[in-house]
Amino acid sequence: MSRAGCVAGVLVWLCVMTVPFLALLLAMRGELTWRRGDFVEDRLWLVNAETGVGKGIASGIGYSTTRVVSDQTAADGPVCVRTNVYFLLWQGQSESVTFCECYVPTEGGGYASQGSCP
Repeated sequence: MSRAGCVAGVLVWLCVMTVPFLALLLAMRGELTWRRGDFVEDRLWLVNAETGVGKGIASGIGYSTTRVVSDQTAADGPVCVRTNVYFLLWQGQSESVTFCECYVPTEGGGYASQGSCP
């Protein structure tokens, strides 16, 4: 086997071995979050909730992604952020959800919610 074939095999093996590690980490923590800025985030979590009286239980995995859709911070304008939420349920059912919210800079260096996107 060539050197490139060995490297490719090791990379595939590492990817395969990462899946059980991430599953164990998710089971221990209940969620995994990758935050890359003030408003950019990916989140994976376990769903285990009652959906209401007589409606049953929802169990599975939820995934949300948050991205900036308009950035006007140079002009002290709002920063609008879109969040997409997806569910992979093995018990119960749910639909994907998308919502958008805008934030304005505060004097303290943080952000305050301004409400829904225009």
